[in-house]
Amino acid sequence: MSRPSPMLRTLAAGAAVAAMALTGCSAKNSGDSASASDHGQGRVAFMMPDLITPRWDAQDKLVFEEEAKKACSDCKVTYYNAKGDADTQLSQVQAAIANGVDVIVLAPTDKTAAVNMVNLAHDAGVKVVSYATNIDSPKVDYIVTTDVPKIGAQQAQSLIDGLKAKGITSGNLIQINGDPSDDFGFRYKAGAHSVLDKSGFTIAAEYDAAKWDGTNAQTSMDQAITAVGKDNFVGVYAANDDLAGGVIAAMKNAGIDPSTRPVTGQDGSKAGLQRVLAGEQYNTINLPIKLFAAKTADLAVALAQGKKAPSDIINGTGETPSGDKIPAYLYPTEVITVANVGNMIEPKGFWKLSDICTPEYQAACQKAGLQ
Repeated sequence: MSRPSPMLRTLAAGAAVAAMALTGCSAKNSGDSASASDHGQGRVAFMMPDLITPRWDAQDKLVFEEEAKKACSDCKVTYYNAKGDADTQLSQVQAAIANGVDVIVLAPTDKTAAVNMVNLAHDAGVKVVSYATNIDSPKVDYIVTTDVPKIGAQQAQSLIDGLKAKGITSGNLIQINGDPSDDFGFRYKAGAHSVLDKSGFTIAAEYDAAKWDGTNAQTSMDQAITAVGKDNFVGVYAANDDLAGGVIAAMKNAGIDPSTRPVTGQDGSKAGLQRVLAGEQYNTINLPIKLFAAKTADLAVALAQGKKAPSDIINGTGETPSGDKIPAYLYPTEVITVANVGNMIEPKGFWKLSDICTPEYQAACQKAGLQ
């Protein structure tokens, strides 16, 4: 993943940057550009990091835009996706600033490059909400996050509990962590280790999957199976559903029935939930996107209108990697297995029953009590 040059282009070049071909599309028709000092006009940039993780476009964007429109029909939300490239995201931040945005909601592609983006916005008087991560800058105005190490611990504890419920109290595990360039990647990893290292099980092979890419996870799992032996491990910690998909593909290619080796996940993705129903993936984590994306929209709209952050949204304090304390909205998470998969379906969750219980999964859905 490339990093931007520290010699950032100045705002005086903003007009040229704004003319660049970007991956953004406005939720409304774009109006005239505004000066960087003309804030409080209800203009929000919602900036997501990549297309590898489906939820950014399929869920977060949808919920955020719908809630922003409810909260302020005259406000304008412009959506950007950096497609995994930090230079692209930098250009998008510069363009948003040049166009007079009031608030940037940023889920960064690269945690180090994001610091420069925050500095650029701060210097232009634009507020920044760090979304679903902790950008390492004291200039971030608000954080929307959760107890990240706790999620890693939740995943790992569920895996250990599931193995012990089957009478398996020791054995080799394989650990496939998330992207080490993402602040949350090593935090999930640390949370998982806090449980696995004292579980009585042995981590026989461990890899980090760059860019949270399932293909990279599959390659790592191929290597792990070769190194450990196809019959010599009892379960797999995978940091999210995309990685779990890669892990399970590798197991199938090696002739391993994934239902015999519990695999963790996270994000409550469609594919992840369907694998949970089919017995191929043991768990996922319910990130209540309907809740936190909507509350982030309410927060961003208020700030973009020059108002204070709603007191019913800011409910705690987040901490950057350097230890800076930032006002935060902290949202809860829940481990999802086949026993409570209904919590991911409307009205409790984001997904419609028809989204998950497609013809291929009808029998599994019926068995789980979803129909």
